[in-house]
Amino acid sequence: MKLPDGIRKKRSFLEIKERNNWISWNPYHSKLSAYLLAKGKYWPFTKKSIVLYLGAAEGNTIRFLSNICSEGRLIGVDISPTSMAELLLLAEEKNNIIPFLGDAHFPKHYHPHTNSPNIIYQDIAQGDQLDIFIRNYDYFKPKCGFLMLKSKSIKGDDNYIIKQYNDNLKSKFDIVECINISKWAKGHRAYYVQ
Repeated sequence: MKLPDGIRKKRSFLEIKERNNWISWNPYHSKLSAYLLAKGKYWPFTKKSIVLYLGAAEGNTIRFLSNICSEGRLIGVDISPTSMAELLLLAEEKNNIIPFLGDAHFPKHYHPHTNSPNIIYQDIAQGDQLDIFIRNYDYFKPKCGFLMLKSKSIKGDDNYIIKQYNDNLKSKFDIVECINISKWAKGHRAYYVQ
């Protein structure tokens, strides 16, 4: 895939345009950046995308998505009050980020802030991360989704877990792309589904 507009490769990293400057988008700190560098095929993000981001943490990746979806909205859900404090500071700087302190197991709690997202992006390192993703996907019915799988958070053999995830996702979605991003994020796979 050709890199999207406003993103360029510089050495082994990416850079993204923010106003009139190019800023580094580090794949060691953003799994979405790693997905692009690992030659992921799908890029559904547009200027007007509405993205539900589950596991937003301090907002590293959501900062870049805020630039990409400049006329859209990003709803960042995280359960950690410490992470949320950082995300609130970012939301003061970026007017298209809506932070929500809450548990991604309960989509109806943040539905009033989210309405109908086009894309779900999830980066939650918990044993039931697939269940959380499916629950939110079924609830909001977006056009597509990204799931950043951390196999180390799930008990069992890595190869078995990845095969099981592939099988489960393929039984539910027409398109399932699995990209190994462990070069940048140890034990991680990036899934795109539609």
